[in-house]
Amino acid sequence: MRSLVDRYNIRERFKVRMPFDGSVHPYEEMSRLIETDFVDYDNNIVFNSNIFFGSNGTLFNHEKTTDIDNFKIQLHKRVEQFRKILNDDNKILFLIHNKNKNVDDFNFNLIENALKNKYPNLKYHIFVFNNYHEEFYINKTENTTYLNIFWNPNNITNFNNLNYDDINNDFIGQMYVTPYGIEFSLNVLKYICNILNEDYNNFILDKNYDFNNNLK
Repeated sequence: MRSLVDRYNIRERFKVRMPFDGSVHPYEEMSRLIETDFVDYDNNIVFNSNIFFGSNGTLFNHEKTTDIDNFKIQLHKRVEQFRKILNDDNKILFLIHNKNKNVDDFNFNLIENALKNKYPNLKYHIFVFNNYHEEFYINKTENTTYLNIFWNPNNITNFNNLNYDDINNDFIGQMYVTPYGIEFSLNVLKYICNILNEDYNNFILDKNYDFNNNLK
């Protein structure tokens, strides 16, 4: 989700890099880290094939450094930024990409309970985006939005033998690049801007944006 924020130049809304930006964190582990104030976050980190791997399925694949000690320093800075932002009075928007063919599997209670326990005064909205379920789906509450828009550039109608790895690879390759991918990303942006009370027309796609070089 960070790539959408950056490619559409919404940087002023999200100025600093947070612990979960430019990385992969299983939802359960992300919720645990929030509730435990990131206990053991930098334990058991290894570097392999230009990627840092952490505990419980976390991986960091958009880092400029290859040095573990330097990487841990960056992690600590991101955690401090996270704590500072969540202790402010501003309302926080969490963006989560949940790839799951079953829209009923997502449990908002995990992150909501973590936030309520750790930051009881926090005002927040959690936006979860999924592109694996075959039908459009949206469910909204006061503090949550679950949106599913199926990634289907080839207009597939037979879903019996879908390869979700192919869907994911195609999604990564086409998003922001092909006409279908650009229109798809714009549709997601509209829902995010609705939560932010922003006009989506104010945000223009930067087609030349280099995610690896610009994420800091």
